[in-house]
Amino acid sequence: MRRRLSISSGAAVVVLAVALAALSLLAPHAPGYDPWAWLIWGRELAQGGLDTREGPAFKPLPVLVDAGLWRLAGDDAAPALWLLVARAGALAGAGLAGRLAHRLAGGSLVAGVVAGAGVLLTAGYAWHGAIGSVEGVGLAFGVLAVGLALDGRHRPALAAGAALALLRPESWLLLGAYGLWVARGDRVLRPWLAGGAVAVLALWFVPEWFGSEDLLRSGDRARVPNAGAPATAAVPAWAALQAAAGLPLLPLLLAAFAAPGRARVPALLGAVWIAEVAVMAQLLGTSGEPRYSLPGAALIAVSGAVGVVALARRAAGAWSSSRAPGLAVVAALAVLLASGGALRAGGVADELRRAADQAELTEALGVAITAAGGAERLLACGPPVAGRYRGPLVAWALDVPRSAVRSPAGPGGATLRSRLRRGAPLEPAAPARAPVVARSARWSITARCGS
Repeated sequence: MRRRLSISSGAAVVVLAVALAALSLLAPHAPGYDPWAWLIWGRELAQGGLDTREGPAFKPLPVLVDAGLWRLAGDDAAPALWLLVARAGALAGAGLAGRLAHRLAGGSLVAGVVAGAGVLLTAGYAWHGAIGSVEGVGLAFGVLAVGLALDGRHRPALAAGAALALLRPESWLLLGAYGLWVARGDRVLRPWLAGGAVAVLALWFVPEWFGSEDLLRSGDRARVPNAGAPATAAVPAWAALQAAAGLPLLPLLLAAFAAPGRARVPALLGAVWIAEVAVMAQLLGTSGEPRYSLPGAALIAVSGAVGVVALARRAAGAWSSSRAPGLAVVAALAVLLASGGALRAGGVADELRRAADQAELTEALGVAITAAGGAERLLACGPPVAGRYRGPLVAWALDVPRSAVRSPAGPGGATLRSRLRRGAPLEPAAPARAPVVARSARWSITARCGS
């Protein structure tokens, strides 16, 4: 009975996460680059088409969810509903991580709180959750799968793992190995596992083939790194590992080594995940960006929280027997946690401000398009042009495929120039002899026709 009434209730975690995510939508909000593309593809899928020739890597689960959200609510509400799903997933990921640490530490409330806070303070976690990326949702499914597997509930664990596999290909190796291990002792499950593996691969590759006529388009896109990504370094694998090492709070990374027994399993899985990201960057040329390692770093934080409690218990025992060095270690770790958490909290605040800035950019685009006479008038001028990182946003606002929005300025089309961040210059460059037809706080639209 005590376990049922504890903070370990998964249902309570999810309900609270949804409630907090809904409250967060009272503030200005908007999806980021990848989520806008998934929304476009979801809209197209719901309308019976799909064009994935341009944009980020295709991800089956968010596109399928967005298709349902668009059918339910249309253009006006689908972006907010996706943000509700993604933000709830990120918050649930932190809550479920705390729940798992609480259980692995023998019912320690401290371990649960430290793990949940450690996940929320993982570098980049708040930013990606706020703009609707899937790292938090993936972590929620991953932590759920690990907890179920440790309880011996292999079938629901595999189901949670399959959902994760539709979000991040880094999970395929771990999930495949786990599935093979489970299949050894469960003959009834074998055909389901084989069918599930085929379904996962089909959902990744068949829509891509239908939308771009290139099965490997997403993989090729993943090998186009942003400036400064680990893939651009002399040794991409080492750069990816260095980037991942800065994601969790350092004390939690160190304390993970002190976690006892099966409490080390999340850290082990997290380390394998991060190693996969590094190896893929080295051998396959994928970008190796830190966000790919976020689920792995968060799993390390879970074991780290259990390790903190284990060290504290050992220190308490040492103190009672007049051996103070153990207590000194725990005290130092507590200071590091407090100071590191305070510093990282400032980073989280910056990430949330960036998300608010993204919302301002989105709102200002709608104002500019209305001032220019609407989407139809702009599209009558030819293919629209937008700056880097703004193509999916512009395509969504104009209700066109992502491939219809061009990056370089071309003759005849309307150019939607914008300030990517507050104070940044307008991009791209204005075409010669193209008059300005509309302006807003962050956008300037030029067009050679209809002026």
